[in-house]
Amino acid sequence: MKKIISYEVANGNIQFSGTLNDIGITTECDKVIFYALKEEDSESFYALNPEIIHYAYIYRLILECCSNDAEIELDFSNLELWADDCIPKALEATEDIEKIIVLVEGTSDKDILEFAMSHLYPHLSDLFYFMDFDGKNGGKREGGTSFIIKNLEIFYFSKIRSKFIAIFDNDAEGYASKCSLLNKVKNWPDNFRILLYPELEIFRKYPTIAPNGSMVLDDINRKAASIELYLPESILKSNGEYYPIEWESRKRIKKANGIEEALYQGVISNKNDIKHKFHKMHNQIQNRDTIFVAEEWENMKKLLETIVFAFK
Repeated sequence: MKKIISYEVANGNIQFSGTLNDIGITTECDKVIFYALKEEDSESFYALNPEIIHYAYIYRLILECCSNDAEIELDFSNLELWADDCIPKALEATEDIEKIIVLVEGTSDKDILEFAMSHLYPHLSDLFYFMDFDGKNGGKREGGTSFIIKNLEIFYFSKIRSKFIAIFDNDAEGYASKCSLLNKVKNWPDNFRILLYPELEIFRKYPTIAPNGSMVLDDINRKAASIELYLPESILKSNGEYYPIEWESRKRIKKANGIEEALYQGVISNKNDIKHKFHKMHNQIQNRDTIFVAEEWENMKKLLETIVFAFK
């Protein structure tokens, strides 16, 4: 089956093209599937009887034969016996799906994550709601780690059964906030997830500015990896060099096991330049002046996987 589907993906439906030799058909089992597809009046589909094995399972087998990154399109414009209103009904049904509520630290996090989600996981973006900071009528909600903590506690004590994700920067402030929530409530219900942006290998040796002004490679995981650090390299670099981390205060953090840890909090330099470069890229992609290159967003994809698979 995989042999035939690989040929079809490259060359089109074998009902109209392809011979035994073209596809490399050799065994009798191969031939059974081949002729089931070649014969227009065949009662089987890929040699499987749809009255016994539902079409949905056969399509699943077909998709399993395709590569994970293949883009599959189904043209259903010629299907018969469909109700006239089936498509509007299907779209209406998707609106009733309860979204997973994601709490992030600020407007920048929300904007970046929504943009990345719409391009890296477009088929899942409707399943997540990133809490707003600006209301339709001009109202504003404050950001920061303290407000994630406050809001999550309200949802917890309200006993709302929706699914919630609180996700903090991978820095000392975010790590301290995560530990604070885990210390306040020892056993969070299964509809809550309290997360940090993921630790990445690239952050283990990242340029930082030492107190004496010299440039030192340091591990910035749980110390300084805000959302900007997960953006494409072209945004994080100036003249071929990464924007360095500047160290600020030292924080004492009480971990969930009760042990205290001291970590420096750092921030990336030239943050406003980075935001400007992101918004410029965002607008160019939205206006189709440039294309979205998924390979440049690998670090952001790892961040989104933390959210997408939080309840897996």
